Amino acid sequence: MTPRDLHPLEQQLLAFLAERGPCSDTKIIEESDLHDEGSFRRAAQWLLSRDLIREVSRETETTVELGPVGQTYLTHGTTPELRFMDKVYKSHGPMYFSDIQEDTEFSKAQWGSAYGSLSKSGAILTNENGILGIADEEARSVYEQVWGTVYEPIENKEHVFHSGLAPAVAAYVSSRSPKRGKGRAEFVLVEEAHLILEITDEGSATLKTSLDTVTIGSLTPEILADGSWKDARFREYQVDIPPSRMHLGRLHPYRQFLDAVRKKFTAMGFVEMRGSMAESEFWNNDVLFMPQFHPARDIHDAYFLEADTSVEPPPEELLDSVIRVHETGAETGGRGWEYTFSRKRAFQAVLRSQGTALSARCLASNPEIPGKYFGIARCFRYDQVDSTHLPDFFQVEGIVLSEETSLQRLLGLLRLFAVEIAGADEYRFTPSYFPFTEPSVELHVKHPKLGWMELGGAGLFRDEVCAPLGIDVPVIAWGLGMDRMAMLALGLDDIRDLFTGDLSKLRKMASKPDRLLSHVRGVTG
Repeated sequence: MTPRDLHPLEQQLLAFLAERGPCSDTKIIEESDLHDEGSFRRAAQWLLSRDLIREVSRETETTVELGPVGQTYLTHGTTPELRFMDKVYKSHGPMYFSDIQEDTEFSKAQWGSAYGSLSKSGAILTNENGILGIADEEARSVYEQVWGTVYEPIENKEHVFHSGLAPAVAAYVSSRSPKRGKGRAEFVLVEEAHLILEITDEGSATLKTSLDTVTIGSLTPEILADGSWKDARFREYQVDIPPSRMHLGRLHPYRQFLDAVRKKFTAMGFVEMRGSMAESEFWNNDVLFMPQFHPARDIHDAYFLEADTSVEPPPEELLDSVIRVHETGAETGGRGWEYTFSRKRAFQAVLRSQGTALSARCLASNPEIPGKYFGIARCFRYDQVDSTHLPDFFQVEGIVLSEETSLQRLLGLLRLFAVEIAGADEYRFTPSYFPFTEPSVELHVKHPKLGWMELGGAGLFRDEVCAPLGIDVPVIAWGLGMDRMAMLALGLDDIRDLFTGDLSKLRKMASKPDRLLSHVRGVTG
């Protein structure tokens, strides 16, 4: 090993470790001459590969940060719990919970949450007459410690380490820092892994020799002009040193998948449908022959927008036709739903819960016959989040209207989605029920790890849907979950990974959009 082997960055890192002893990567970056992380990572990688330094250990530290709720409390200068106890403690007469709620500094929901927390911890007590009082001074002090040891240091731009907190405070912080739903979190726990490095004996010897030698890394016009290069010693190039890894920017894998599907359907002659994510219940449900008492239209399934949010009303003639179909069946031959239709309910604004709203609008806009239409719609529907469910999702919606179209054509299209887009090895059709199609079918595909999962529903639109819209030819329709198809196509086991912010996961995610639908030659109506 000659002294010419050391790069200036390597020399700086070796000198720092020789002086300070074993040290974490964070301290090295903060306190050494290697002030940027990129320089440190390159030098450390080179020296580790040549055994001039070694990894002693890896330590994980958990720091506490304020979530959105905590940030709000910081602007107030207090928490609802502290203000609640302060009001009770300083009251000169009986204090009731209703008195607390009259204070507009915090919302009624926040006062209610504070009351529940304080009651559970024993900090306050409510007697049989509803009068509030301070019950446990020790429990009360925990809330004060949280402010003093977490909020105030963070406000002063100091790091707060979870391990350094008092046990009761640490437990409180953990309970207020959920792993999911961080938009409503008071605290956020951030784990950071720190690498501890130290210099080896060989590294010390190499450093000592290199400090006594002036080396040159590259020729410059200056040293060529003054001739100093003649007596200089040049640092050797080590071609076996691994280069630093470069990460080039690219489109999000799921975005590539969506764009590829859009491109292929356009190439097959389909016309894309687009629309607003805010819809009226008329286009989202009524025109699709979903009764206004259908359970899927309950507030627990759909997201209702504020009362003053409006969507352009449908033409009066179309509205009247849909009302007659709902109430009596009109000229369709059916009996309808036999209830009194509410115009007010029809104008209620919601977040689009199904892409079929696009198909309804398309059929009402004098479409071409025969015609093929598709849309990729962002939909919103309350659901418990797990490996295959999200409260908002992309749905690929489509219709084909023609005298010749049939259920057989529909099943062929569904096979295209299962095999060519999702890349499923196994798929199956099962009979189903939807208010707007008859017959109706569900498409299921088999995930290699999660087993069978539903992709969505399809069928032939009923006369009760087509007649008010002026359509007198058969219409096949489908609405399938793009997120689940992307899980299969991208080799994922968890639907949440499609929207992860973890760059390491995204870089490993394999996307081959050019191969999607590679065997499709065309679909006719």
